[in-house]
Amino acid sequence: MRSPLLRGAFLTLQYAQEHGSIGLTQTKAFKRVFVHWAVEHFDWPGKSAEEMFRYNKVVNEYEFPPLEVLHFLLISLRLGRHYKGAFRLTKKGAELARSPGRLFAELIPYFVLRIDHASYARFDDRPFGKWDVWMNVINVEADHGTTEA
Repeated sequence: MRSPLLRGAFLTLQYAQEHGSIGLTQTKAFKRVFVHWAVEHFDWPGKSAEEMFRYNKVVNEYEFPPLEVLHFLLISLRLGRHYKGAFRLTKKGAELARSPGRLFAELIPYFVLRIDHASYARFDDRPFGKWDVWMNVINVEADHGTTEA
């Protein structure tokens, strides 16, 4: 899997399936044991295990942003839920833990087209319109052709 987001989601679902659940803190974040495992196994670009553990031997979910976003996505897509202090897979999540192709079809369009990415930006102003507007702009511009410049 070349997509870091898909790989992270797939590994998280498989981990939850193999271990029965993933422990949660009082604030509903993944426990450090899983965060440590995720940092070592996700192979996230720019967030290698060596880099993450260079200054801290203990990493929380909020200190590893890819996992924080992934946790939100899995809950939003109802692939997992919080139940009695643990993150547990739903029936749909358990099915997708065995099928990376189907997981891709659920996760990536939701992440690209439905998530408000402006909330992660450092700017106050949001771009005009939604994805349908920008996809139309790209379509119109591509219709005229492009040059290397």
